[in-house]
Amino acid sequence: MPNSSNATTVQEHLRDLHTLVEDSLKQWNLSTNTAAATALVGQVHPSRLSHELHPLGPVQVGMLQRDFKEKIAAIRAICLSFAQGPLHQSISVGDASSTSAFKKYSTLLKEETQLEEALSSVKASMTQCQNTLRAASQDGSIKKDHLLGSIKEMATGLGLECYLDTGSRSYSALPVSILTIGGIVIVVDIEVESTGAILRVKVSFFPEIHQDERVDRLLASNLRCKCGKLLQTEDKSATANLLHLPDCSRDFDAFSKNLKALAILDNFQKKYPVDFFHNMRAMDLDLKELFRREMLLTNNDIERVFKHGHGLPMTHAVLPGPSVAYWAPKSDLLDVSWSALAMAIEQGANEKVKIPFHRISITMEESTASASGYLPADRAGFLLSEEETQTLSGLSYGSIMNDQGSVGASTILQQPLRWVVPTSDSTIEATYVAVLHPPVVVSEDLAKQLAALSNQAGFNTTMGLNRDQGYLSLQELLVNRAIEQTQWEIVLDQEPNAVRQLFSFDRTKCEARLLHRIPFTHISQVYMCTKLLRQQMVFNALFQSCFKETSSPEEIKKRLAAAHTGNGEDNDDSNNTVDTTPEVAITIQTPQPPSVILASFTNPFTETSMRIEIVIDPVTASPTVRLDTGMGHTSPMVGFHTGGGEFQYMQQQQQDQYMQHNQHQRQQDVFVVDSVKLTHVLLLCDSIPILVRWILKRSFVWMKERHQLMGRRDSVQSGRRPSSHTEDGGILKRPRV
Repeated sequence: MPNSSNATTVQEHLRDLHTLVEDSLKQWNLSTNTAAATALVGQVHPSRLSHELHPLGPVQVGMLQRDFKEKIAAIRAICLSFAQGPLHQSISVGDASSTSAFKKYSTLLKEETQLEEALSSVKASMTQCQNTLRAASQDGSIKKDHLLGSIKEMATGLGLECYLDTGSRSYSALPVSILTIGGIVIVVDIEVESTGAILRVKVSFFPEIHQDERVDRLLASNLRCKCGKLLQTEDKSATANLLHLPDCSRDFDAFSKNLKALAILDNFQKKYPVDFFHNMRAMDLDLKELFRREMLLTNNDIERVFKHGHGLPMTHAVLPGPSVAYWAPKSDLLDVSWSALAMAIEQGANEKVKIPFHRISITMEESTASASGYLPADRAGFLLSEEETQTLSGLSYGSIMNDQGSVGASTILQQPLRWVVPTSDSTIEATYVAVLHPPVVVSEDLAKQLAALSNQAGFNTTMGLNRDQGYLSLQELLVNRAIEQTQWEIVLDQEPNAVRQLFSFDRTKCEARLLHRIPFTHISQVYMCTKLLRQQMVFNALFQSCFKETSSPEEIKKRLAAAHTGNGEDNDDSNNTVDTTPEVAITIQTPQPPSVILASFTNPFTETSMRIEIVIDPVTASPTVRLDTGMGHTSPMVGFHTGGGEFQYMQQQQQDQYMQHNQHQRQQDVFVVDSVKLTHVLLLCDSIPILVRWILKRSFVWMKERHQLMGRRDSVQSGRRPSSHTEDGGILKRPRV
């Protein structure tokens, strides 16, 4: 939360507006220079903004609108005051003797304003150049000044006080500078050697119940050099110098976000009569209690808890405060020791968790219309304990909610959770927010469901305002490559068993949004977020698996050129080899994202059209697969004759044998695969190309067996020896389709 501006002039308010625009452009990852901004204004369909310019994007659009309105109103008030003031009236209707003097005075004021603006621009440019040179310097002392100056600028912009002390310390032979950043609850001490090396970062809380060394390690990791290549002289005297290599860098962006997360709570604590740090700690304890209950119910099956439960609680992992790991790519979970992971979570050892989890970090932010409620200091958590669930029926500061959404046929918990819902206070302009690490591409319908969690009137209706022809669709965002490309080539095997899969996707526009943050009003809504995000992540992973090419564009061009040369009339067989690898053109359709994916293709072995239908369950995020082979047909039904005695019995036996023969014949003539088996294969590989390869191999074996069976049948009828598959020109010699 930035420091409140003390602007009193039009020029100062305009500078504040410029800062608002510049900060917003940075968060949208857009250039802030004049030429780029002019080009952006000239675009009819700015595609990137249409995916991030929404209430769940990186910028709080509502707060940005409010700040703009306030600044513009202040500028109008100043202009109106001048128009109605004595100076303007004297110039307009004053006597001739004083009008000249007033006009001269007015001209001097304008010139002074223009000069001040020019000097201000020069000062800002010089400061920026100075910071750039300091950041690029290899000298340790200059690095130290740049480090401390950057941190001090961040802290004061967040409304915190800064104090700097430099002197000798018993634990260092070099001078040590200590920058102290203070609020009313937090105090951050950063110790830096004269060489620019970070010695220690210590975050102190009042009261000390919030003290946690993981916050210290988190901030220190942001400020320490990431390259790890430091050249230090042998002399450890006060004149020793530490030379930083050119690629040495510190993660100031991450430090700024982490410091902001603490500063927002601290400033809220100063502004409102609520212990916000206590409420964040209560959420953290609730997430850990849910993890304990689900581990108990699953007999410590942490993998199931991670994939189908409330997720894995990790305190101070990415941002200061509670967080939940809710999803990870299957390829990153292959070598996971789940028992070691469970132990690391129980111990709170974030540094031992190396898996690139997708996480939800819970923090707070300003809000123009909040519906959040807050616990009193004597209430430890929002979640009712197992004992309170049976006994507690009412509260003086809120109500008790039975969470029916926490249970279902496929959930781990089988009894509804009961939560404390504190009475909301509309005067507190603050709300909880789930920050996504990393941001997630979602369908617009799912984005609206997540936006509705904030319970703000009209909040989710703004999600559908950017309907134009210039935006990237959901599919194009997921492909994340040149959208002009029409086919993606994947070959999973080596010759002679290779099949070239050529993927394309339906270009029908599906609205999409890139989510960075999700405001919510109660901790129970985090589970709803995890379920919706898991379904979207499974959809994204399956869709993206079709567009990870195994061949480089150069290899594809070379093969196509060779194939074109091989089709010429004067080609030399000794120099050109015709590529006989079978090709399968597969079209991916997403009629109902993130619930359904369709993969349609013509099987080169059965020569029939096939369609894979993948349905992703919204609760478990587990896909189920069904294969339509395009070969199904209704079996003929045989009627029964009525009659008596032995004739009826014999005819019944003949009819039964005929039906069994027809059923067996039908199974031989139709390639079918059980849905359970297909689902099992997809769950193992998490890849549509691998699933297609598995189906093609099964169909190849089926066609080979069918061919051999037909050959034996024909040989029995003709009395000749059964021919081999190769002699009959079988499937092994089938040309490319």
